[in-house]
Amino acid sequence: MRSLFGKSVAAVVSLLVVSASGLGVAVTSGMVTVGQPSVENVRTDWGTVNAETSEIQTEIRLHNPNSVGVPDVVDVNYAVGMNDVTVAEGTSKGIGLPTGESMIAISTRMDNEKIPAWWVSHINNGERTTVSIEPTVSVPLFTKKLPAQKRPFETDLLSAFESDETRTMTAGDRTVLRVMKTDAEWGTATEAKTPLHVTATIENPTSGEVSFSQLGYTITMNDVRIAEGTTDSGVHVTPGEKTSFAIDSMFDNGKLPAWWESHVKNDERTTMDVQFYAVVKEDGETKRVTLPFLSKRVVFTTDVLGGGKTTTKTVPRTDTTEFESPKLQSVESEWEVPETGNTGIRTRAVVENPNEPGSVFADHLSVDAKYRVLMNEIQLVEGETSQDIGPGRTDLELSGEITDREVQRWWVSHVNNGEKTSRVVERDVTVDAGFARLPVGGEPERGTITTDMLGPVDSNSTLPFSVAGRQVGSVSNTQAEWGEATMAETPIESSATVKNDRGESIHITEVGYRVTMNDIVLSDESKDESIEIEPHSETTIRDTVPLDNSKLGAWWETHLRRGEESTLSVSYYVIVEYSGYTERVELDALNYEKTVTTDILGNESA
Repeated sequence: MRSLFGKSVAAVVSLLVVSASGLGVAVTSGMVTVGQPSVENVRTDWGTVNAETSEIQTEIRLHNPNSVGVPDVVDVNYAVGMNDVTVAEGTSKGIGLPTGESMIAISTRMDNEKIPAWWVSHINNGERTTVSIEPTVSVPLFTKKLPAQKRPFETDLLSAFESDETRTMTAGDRTVLRVMKTDAEWGTATEAKTPLHVTATIENPTSGEVSFSQLGYTITMNDVRIAEGTTDSGVHVTPGEKTSFAIDSMFDNGKLPAWWESHVKNDERTTMDVQFYAVVKEDGETKRVTLPFLSKRVVFTTDVLGGGKTTTKTVPRTDTTEFESPKLQSVESEWEVPETGNTGIRTRAVVENPNEPGSVFADHLSVDAKYRVLMNEIQLVEGETSQDIGPGRTDLELSGEITDREVQRWWVSHVNNGEKTSRVVERDVTVDAGFARLPVGGEPERGTITTDMLGPVDSNSTLPFSVAGRQVGSVSNTQAEWGEATMAETPIESSATVKNDRGESIHITEVGYRVTMNDIVLSDESKDESIEIEPHSETTIRDTVPLDNSKLGAWWETHLRRGEESTLSVSYYVIVEYSGYTERVELDALNYEKTVTTDILGNESA
């Protein structure tokens, strides 16, 4: 899934919050405190694609920190343009923004009949396109057109035809031409046709004239035949002569909607096969001869919705050529913990290409490697690299950073999931042979990380306490459990029953606590209290200890430096007044140290 609408939707949400009448009244009356809503995540991808339309699906995860939501009175209208050709328009009505987390799903359909008009603009603009989204927000009595969000992408199909390499052409077993240079350019595209002009500089090494009486061509994109035909002009090259000639072809733009359907269904990947041939008359014989120096197979990819990179590569024909898939020999990952900046993961992989040097595939392969760690479906880190590979061994290296925010998000999910994390480590290595993408990596590694950080709390013990050397009561039924963690803090809900065994009241005037992980202080506070425990009675004291999640980034670094090991230290105390004396009493049943280990990279069971 790709991000297309993120900034627009953020602006939309901000506008809704200040414009919707319900929340405005609440703010004016002082009933709520306004916080800035945020877009937590935007996921955009292609939906159902057929011959007529291409669906664009967008999911927007929002967070509204306010206690009052926006009612279902908001309409969002938007148009998707490609080089000012409007290819899709949609309306989503009755959108509301509740408090907390919510999801907005938006769907619109792109008219495939608009593809020829876009293609014309793309070709005539030097194979460059700008994708834009223009949203308009409407609430009762108010309409706002937001600035268009624009993402450019380019293709470079002509580069596949450009070469200064000397090649030979044969008729039967005889060399009839040496090709010194090839070049190509687009003509001016119209609504109906797209001209492609291919030229070649050639030399005749034979002792007789080489004559091409007729030239023909076929062009397919993902097996959709876009162009075919023959030319009337011929080429005549006298012995020893060097000359240039051209072949002009025409794309039938009416075939482009069918191609577009295949392009999107194939993950925005197209194989364009351009085949040229000639009719040669030699010594009274007529032969149809392919022109390999002009015939090309080109694979190109786009990322229209995501604004990501596009690729174009010339690939060999595989009709009679053996191809052996490269193999992934090893993958090793390790933590990176710099003195400053974000932590990360560095991954090294070794790929072996068994194709022989000099073979057609030895020099036409590239490899894409990705490394991703998911913790409770939260992406902790991702790294990727792409490079060409030759025969034999290729070493790959990729790395990705882990931000403090991702650590906090994982921690919150871990605590709220009962101290349980589902871990997925993906090590994907894919070889691109042009005609196919071949995965050579293994299956994702899955595991579970469980901890029990509050487990050492002794809820069954009864411990006496003294004031001025005299036992006056006991502490029992100690309890500690996690509250609902947020990005800001993680609460520990604790309680203990204090019993007064004496005939005079006991007063608790202060409660204090300190929580550290690897000596990183997550909480260290004391609170004034006024709790009276009457003679020969007992009282349950309850308190909430908020752990500061902004300190988790500093803790995370120590956790990695210690080999994914942490020591949690928890201590509680109360200040007790009795009979004119004051004593600090440690709540030993709540005080403990706990060592926790993880194995996020999957080297061992966690």
